[in-house]
Amino acid sequence: MIQINIEHLKISTMNEKDLNPLITPNTTVGEIVAANYNAAGVFRKFGMDFCCGGGITLQKACKEINTDLKSVLSELQKLNEINVNVDENYQAWEPGYLIDHIIDTHHNFVRNKTVEISAYAKKVASVYGKQYPENITISQKFDLLSEDLIKHLSDEEEIVFPLIRSVKSNRTRGIEISKEQIDSLKKHLDSMITDHDGAGKILKELRFLSNNYTPPTDACTTYRVLYHNLELFESDLHMHVHLENNILFKKAEQYI
Repeated sequence: MIQINIEHLKISTMNEKDLNPLITPNTTVGEIVAANYNAAGVFRKFGMDFCCGGGITLQKACKEINTDLKSVLSELQKLNEINVNVDENYQAWEPGYLIDHIIDTHHNFVRNKTVEISAYAKKVASVYGKQYPENITISQKFDLLSEDLIKHLSDEEEIVFPLIRSVKSNRTRGIEISKEQIDSLKKHLDSMITDHDGAGKILKELRFLSNNYTPPTDACTTYRVLYHNLELFESDLHMHVHLENNILFKKAEQYI
């Protein structure tokens, strides 16, 4: 369980309108979701990547998938009418508290679910592989994704997150950050983002192979449970990557 430290949390007292800044075609997708996570639902509706592709402008994101920009803007502006829970205003969280949340919520989820989903995928591939050969590929790709993610989590917990905490602490205390620390943090952040892009690519492949996680009509319970869990895994990883790419890492860049 996360131990909440009020000293580190420091939730902002900004009002709801502050959480939904003026959105323009040149606002990045990541900035929009960072300001209000409800925007993630809009981007999912239009099939837009808000985590791994969060660094591009809304206009470019729409152009890449041939989606009407005005329609997306209209949906996003409606979010101003939706109340934002201040407890979920991740943008206002201190880096240390955000790191604790990511580890406790998302890293633990990945570690638990990869083992479970891998077992389901192997069973479905074994039973249905001849009739629905895409499940063999799904099993193989999910194992590859799992292997990459487990290493990625360790790199974050052992190297990247402690480095962010250290740099933030030094900045707060007025201690000069060494060039070595700055270079190291930049290198590791770039590496983590590259890993996220790779994971996002595999997730898109899994969604395509599974027909948007839609099992055939003759699918058994295990088959259906597999696809349901794959969709849950995708949703959690999207949130996970969003919190890191669009919020935590952006905060870290401000210290170097």
